[in-house]
Amino acid sequence: MLVIDANTGRILYQRSADDLRYPASLVKLMTLYVVFELIEAGRLTYRTKIRFSANAAAAPPSNLDVEAGTEIDLIDAIKALITKSANDVAVAVAEHIAGSEERFAQMMTQKARQLGMNATVFRNASGLPDEQQVTTARDMLTLALKLQDDFPRHYPLFATRTFTWGEDTFRNHNTLLFNYAGIDGMKTGYIRASGFNLVASVRRGRKHVVAAYFGGNTGALRNAAVRSHLGAGLLKASDEKTRRSGAPLLAQTKAPPPSVATAPAPQPAARKVAEVEVARVRPVPATAALQPPRSIAEILKRAVPPAPAPSPSPSKAAAAPVSAPGPAAGAFHIQIGAFQTHSEAERQLASVRQRAATLLGERAALTSQFKRGDKVFYRARYGGFDAQSTAAGVCGELKRLSIDCLVMKAE
Repeated sequence: MLVIDANTGRILYQRSADDLRYPASLVKLMTLYVVFELIEAGRLTYRTKIRFSANAAAAPPSNLDVEAGTEIDLIDAIKALITKSANDVAVAVAEHIAGSEERFAQMMTQKARQLGMNATVFRNASGLPDEQQVTTARDMLTLALKLQDDFPRHYPLFATRTFTWGEDTFRNHNTLLFNYAGIDGMKTGYIRASGFNLVASVRRGRKHVVAAYFGGNTGALRNAAVRSHLGAGLLKASDEKTRRSGAPLLAQTKAPPPSVATAPAPQPAARKVAEVEVARVRPVPATAALQPPRSIAEILKRAVPPAPAPSPSPSKAAAAPVSAPGPAAGAFHIQIGAFQTHSEAERQLASVRQRAATLLGERAALTSQFKRGDKVFYRARYGGFDAQSTAAGVCGELKRLSIDCLVMKAE
């Protein structure tokens, strides 16, 4: 938790502000920072058409649930990211800007370094689970202030309460916009490993307070904690703006980790990075599924971005070559079922790949034969998971898509 006086940059309250956390959909704050920067540079406009690839359309919820080939104006994409927190929109925007979500994540990490977010690594544009995608409350408030300072023309979009797409109208997930006086926006986030996260900004009179909260057990408890800390912060905040735009946050109670500001964004080839040890991730009790990374240095050394897996078109899904020859690396598999024919096992693997391409990446699709009594069955699995916790995290997200699965040891 971190609460700051945005007028002065003074820290009003902090607890574990430099502990590594999984950002979940707070990632979309950086996705939007890159978008706004490109608009200001003249490379994009609010009317730029964003097309959904098959890969983008297959992104798991929350999403707009559109078909591949659908186009959306960038202004509507921005509103969908802010209100609905649409993962399919995040992937489509990333692919439009960088050609792939992998390359866009590298851009975001490089931008984080430029902004002074030295403990943050981005691995996707949406915030979907990735054990190497981490941030801190301090870094998130650094980004929040930069969004407000650098893009005063675009920042009011964060106060958007509802967004209409087709026949559907979506309410902003940041429900404080509806019931807490002075809230002018920012962003919520949730995955099981992170708990309920929120960056919130409030202005009352001439006072301006911003807070970052991670790890709520429920959205209601998160909101209650943020309301309480914002209220206490407003009592102590200054009504005079003395902070200059881009100034670093003040009044740290402990020394920050050595800077990795010069470290490049994760590249396909491993690069040497200074050994930077920062606070370990504090997992959320009973909800954490991902394996906490040890340090930013370890993440940067391990971060070899996977190439995005092409999603087969519906007309070709049944014929997609999903079975990988030979054993898959990794000690654990995710099994999606056992079927009476080899073709049915492959068909089911293709179907799951199409629905959850972002989650599965290039995980190898495997089929194996076994007998039960006098009957032959075929297991359908995805391999390549080194840690049981990683496989469990992905399986958990598949279940949220109503896809049955089990974590199994590799045979």
